[in-house]
Amino acid sequence: MLPASYQTTLRAHLSETQYLTLQLLLLLLQVHRQVKLSILASVFPQPIHYRSRKRNLQRFLVLPQLSVKLLWFPLLKYWIRQRQTGRPMNRAQRRRLRTLKATGW
Repeated sequence: MLPASYQTTLRAHLSETQYLTLQLLLLLLQVHRQVKLSILASVFPQPIHYRSRKRNLQRFLVLPQLSVKLLWFPLLKYWIRQRQTGRPMNRAQRRRLRTLKATGW
């Protein structure tokens, strides 16, 4: 589901439970295409009450491990290094780059 570089970075900064929660959350976002916490909590596959799931997701989303500085900067550094070293990109990376260029990024 996630590229290998994402997986290694995420596993380094998150516990196994947090990593699985993130994967489930990303999967739910892709399937239901909703960003509302109430909707995500209602479909989140945890055998606990709705309010508990909602509080659980709220606590997860404010974790310090999910901050830009700790988690996303290493991913950005990886992307920059990959582009500067000239390593060949795989098919998905080439498609993503074409999409970004077409949208004006």
